[in-house]
Parts: sequence; structure tokens; C-alpha cells
Amino acid sequence: MSWAHEDSEVYKMLQGNQETKTSPRQSNSFRLLQEALESNSEGAVVTPLPSRLSPNVQKPVVSSPPPPLKLCEKCHTGISDVAVRITDGRHRHPGCYVCADCGLNLRMRGHFWAGDELVCEKHARERHLTTTGSPRR
Repeated sequence: MSWAHEDSEVYKMLQGNQETKTSPRQSNSFRLLQEALESNSEGAVVTPLPSRLSPNVQKPVVSSPPPPLKLCEKCHTGISDVAVRITDGRHRHPGCYVCADCGLNLRMRGHFWAGDELVCEKHARERHLTTTGSPRR
């Protein structure tokens, strides 16, 4: 017994497609490209097809980098890439985010306010103990 019945619609459709041997349908852009390539092989002058990758497309001209959006409160220069936000409107460069007393980077440690300065935990304790009159350690 055969796996396909000769009287089925699917069998007839498959046999009909084999007999007609029609060329597959092509999109308009593929057809244009094929015609351009075939005419080029015969020595004819080909007009370029417009595309997004065409070299004659005008590219935007970048004149200068954008102005800095924030101002570092420690060194007073513009921050144009990565900034550490301390509070609203107060930013620093990652390299300027250091303790005012020892220069230790506060990135993974956090900061404490001692007056108007940022300090590490050790110096915040020292300043607190000194201002309260307790003996300094």
C-alpha cells in the first residue's frame, strides 16, 4: 500500500506542481537587482539602485561633542560621561568622589557629611567625637 492515495487532493496538487514547472515568484526589489546584475554582465551601463547602504547618501556631520550636562562640585569642571549623584543638583566625577580628609574613594563605602564636606566613616566618627567634646581615639 502506498503512503499517498492517488485520488486525494494533496496528491493531485503535488503532481500538478511538478508538471507545470513554473518559476517561483520574486519580489520587485529582487527582480530589479537581478536585472541590474544581468545587464552589468553584458557590459551595459547600470544606474545605481537606491538603498540605505548607498555611498551617495548624506551622513550627518558631528561638529563637536555635546556640552557637559552637569558640573562637578569639587573640581568645578563639566561632567560629560559618568557622574556620581550626591544629592539633587550636586554631582561629582567618580575620581572626585573621595574623602576630604584622607582621599579614600567613597564609591563602595558611602559618604558622610561633615559640615559641607564629604568624608569616610572613620573621619566622620572622628569629627563627631571631637565636636561633642568626647576624647578623640
